[in-house]
Amino acid sequence: MDIETFKKEILNSWISGDESEEIINKKYELLNAHATIVYDFVLMYYNYMNRRKDYGAKESLTMVEVHILTDIADFPGTTVTALAKKWKKTSSAISQTVRSLLKLGYIKRENSTTDGKVFFLYATDEGAQIALTHKKYDILDIVKTNKKLAEKFTAEEILVFNKILLEYTDLLSR
Repeated sequence: MDIETFKKEILNSWISGDESEEIINKKYELLNAHATIVYDFVLMYYNYMNRRKDYGAKESLTMVEVHILTDIADFPGTTVTALAKKWKKTSSAISQTVRSLLKLGYIKRENSTTDGKVFFLYATDEGAQIALTHKKYDILDIVKTNKKLAEKFTAEEILVFNKILLEYTDLLSR
């Protein structure tokens, strides 16, 4: 679809309230074809994030687990609440990941001396090494991904895509 068709058919496909069922179905089919691209990407990326990978640990970890471990290694003394805020997840969801990392021996916790409900998180030596290995993995993966994208898109198009993702994220957060 060219830009003019996109502007005409997508950006001007508002529903005024008096369309026939046929018009509504046609507009939905057209718009949904574009929305499905986003849905498919989100589902694929969600599955990618939850796939277990070897980051040099005794157990394979998901992307979420290794990134939370890396956050703990990078910000010693962080809390579940701070991680939940950063990851836009509930404290309960982050606590599950933290318990898993504690059980594996990659992090340790220290109770606050002023508030019994708060504890601070620290990477163990093994956890810190996995976080470093993960950073090396991510550097290679990000470079490979961008090189692959650069085979089909200009640097400007890739940067515009990132800018659009930032705006889309902002729209969803409102």
